[in-house]
Amino acid sequence: MPVRKSAVKQYIKTLLQSTLLPLCYDSARRRHLNKKLILFADSNSDSLPESMESLKAELAARGFECEEQCCDLSKAGMIGGLVYMCRFMRRYAEAGGVVVCNFFVPLHACKKRRGTRTVQVWHSCGAFKKFGYSTPSDVSPHFKGSVSRNFDIVTVSSHECIPAFEEAFRLKSGVARALGVPRTDVFFDRGYAERCREKLYSCYPGLRGKRLILYLPTFRGDASRAYSVGVAEIEALRDKLPDDCAVAVREHPRVKGGKVELEKLTTNELLICADMLISDYSSAVFEFALLMRPMLLWCPDLGEYLSERDFYLDIQKDMPCPVVTDRTELGQMILRELKAPDLTRYRAFNDKYMSACDGNATKRTADLFNRKDFQHNG
Repeated sequence: MPVRKSAVKQYIKTLLQSTLLPLCYDSARRRHLNKKLILFADSNSDSLPESMESLKAELAARGFECEEQCCDLSKAGMIGGLVYMCRFMRRYAEAGGVVVCNFFVPLHACKKRRGTRTVQVWHSCGAFKKFGYSTPSDVSPHFKGSVSRNFDIVTVSSHECIPAFEEAFRLKSGVARALGVPRTDVFFDRGYAERCREKLYSCYPGLRGKRLILYLPTFRGDASRAYSVGVAEIEALRDKLPDDCAVAVREHPRVKGGKVELEKLTTNELLICADMLISDYSSAVFEFALLMRPMLLWCPDLGEYLSERDFYLDIQKDMPCPVVTDRTELGQMILRELKAPDLTRYRAFNDKYMSACDGNATKRTADLFNRKDFQHNG
């Protein structure tokens, strides 16, 4: 996106956050606060993201009134987007709680009521590539508002990750807590794993008896011009790997026209079924590490990525699996890791970055909406 166009867009976002949206909130603030009303809000999708599904189900089972407030602003158009945001602000003014899992500008467009509890269950685990205020590619210097000031709690996957989230969201000490990430609970559910396998073989019977290698790259560029790197090299390996290996490519949803193979399964379901994960800088590696199965990072643009975005960790030293930058080594390294992964490194990786993900993160997060000692930023 040209610099001038991007700057104008960020100025409009700042203006909305400081004028129209707080007016909508204040107009509904006199209404009675409904402590049982929990809003699940997202501006990147028209339906509830997977990252919030388990928490919504848990809170509904506990008697809370759970309401989805989702809209893909990239498709809604200017009028549709304004209508959605104003509607959210009015509901926000009377809600006892709000849950988000992505950047959500309207949440921070007002001085929220003290009785409203806001929880960020960020959509990814660990602390890998820099995000938020750590990089201008996420929060532009032209944006003068806030993407985090109303957070009461941000859940993270381990104590090791707290400093990264405090930097990325400019949080006060104590806001980021190692409660685990709700979306990871299914990785400890054997019944769920069996159902995923049954679904895979029912939808794709040709995969039965094969080792599934899943390629899950993140996207480059911005949300409007997202693209992948390294897909062609992975696809070229299909005929070179052993016959009992099957390769599936699942590009990021933001990549328009990207490959979405085995589309009848969600990404989470595919992660559960995969015998090996190949990625680059996607945080999916943290979730997959819980399964103690082989991984590999295919990073042909590592030098460029380091200079443009960078990481919170040392990708060459801290990751538990090989990091490959040369395509001539790719096939050989895949077979080597698939045959003999160093599980000692995987255990140490999980202990450091995923220690709070133990299958009970959803319940711990749901408890936040019942606790009397909850600290409010309102």
